[in-house]
Parts: sequence; structure tokens; C-alpha cells
Amino acid sequence: MSVELLARHAPRRVALEGACNCRDLGGLPTTDGRRTRPGVVYRSDALATLTPADQATLAGLGICAVYDLRTREERVRAPNQLPASAPVQHAFGFIPRGNHEMFAGVNSRQWSPEVTRAAMLAQYERLILDHTECLAGVYRGLLARAGAPAVIHCASGKDRTGIACAVLLLAVGVVREEVVEDYVISHFQRRRVDLFHGTPPAAAVEHVMAASADYLLAALAASERAFGSFDAYLAHGLGLSDLDLLALAHFLVD
Repeated sequence: MSVELLARHAPRRVALEGACNCRDLGGLPTTDGRRTRPGVVYRSDALATLTPADQATLAGLGICAVYDLRTREERVRAPNQLPASAPVQHAFGFIPRGNHEMFAGVNSRQWSPEVTRAAMLAQYERLILDHTECLAGVYRGLLARAGAPAVIHCASGKDRTGIACAVLLLAVGVVREEVVEDYVISHFQRRRVDLFHGTPPAAAVEHVMAASADYLLAALAASERAFGSFDAYLAHGLGLSDLDLLALAHFLVD
């Protein structure tokens, strides 16, 4: 599946030396038969190790805003290396409750793979429900800049970025199966993380590093349970009006 999936979405990939999970959110089909517009919103892992060539690539894409979902500590430890044109950076950093405890449990070998997987499912539910202010901030930033090219990123470009981009794509009408598939691409474009120590169980580490469709589906189901429907989550959880959604679709969908 990985070869076929990556081949199908290869035109969307942005090749960078200092980042491995960068891609365009354009080209995805919507439920009304249209497609998302290329060159408007990109998603990525951390931008802290970009080379001069990478910076030139981003400048060539016209990126003028960066939405960094990492925490302040993460940003200080590994600041973005952006083009000299210095795109506007908006920090909406967050991390789900229980994240530090999960890594401690895995590193100490006290958490089994089964417990770790359950923790990841719970974390995804918290990502979509506990951080609505940060997520809404990203979407309002996109609205304010009226479709100017932007990139949304965190550390690995999988969890926080995965939720932010999935919600955005669903909000503008992208087919749900395609949204899930876009998320799963991150499973095969992994960035090394320095949060594991000692000899933690390989299967537990794999659950943490995975971009499993089940994780994203758990988050979406949680939003629907909490608000009655995904549309209600957009309206009442994120505070996005019908006009906001129309405006997002106006510049994100051809």
C-alpha cells in the first residue's frame, strides 16, 4: 500500500533536505466533484533544519505565513530556519494532555504496546477537543490572509498538524476517505524524534510513531460525539460560521 499511496500523491510532495513530510494540500477531491487548489496550504514536519536550498524552495512557493503548532519550548530548542524573506510566523503551540506521561511509560518499559495504542487513541480525541482555540486560530489566520500561500507544521507533521489539516480539509468538503489517506501518508514519511531513551518496546514505539487511520478516525468520532455532528463541531467547537466556511472553500477549492 505504501508504494502505491506515495506514488499516487507524489506530485503533491515538496522535496526538502531538512524536512521529510512536506506536501501541498492541493489536488484532493471534494464531495461536489471539485478539487482543492494547489499552492495555497502546505503541511510539514519541523522547519528547523532547512538548508539554504530548502529555504529557496519555500521562497519559490511564495510561502508568506507559517503556522507553527509546536510549544514554546520546542520552538526555542529548534527555531525555524526560514527564507530571508521571513514569512510571518504564527505560533499556536499545543500538546495533548498525557503526552509526557506516555513517553515516560514507554521509555521505562512500564507501558505495554496495547496500553500505548490506547493512549494514542485517547490523545487524538484530546487533540481535536482540547485545543479548539489553537486550531481556530490557524483557520482564522488563513482567512485573514485570504488564500496567501501558507504552511502548517509541528515537529513530525503527523499528530498536531494531522488534526489541523484534516479538520481544514473536511471543513471545505474534501472526501473523508481522501482526508484519511492524506493523513496516512505521514506514516511513510517519518521524522526521527529524540524522545525515546534506553530500550523501549519496539511495538510500543511503533504505535507512537504510526500515522494510523484509526487515530484520526477516533478524533473525528470524538468531535461528533461531543457536538452531535462534525458540522456542529466546526460551528460551536471552533466558532466557524457558514460565511467562514464559504470563504475558506473560496480560496482552497477550485
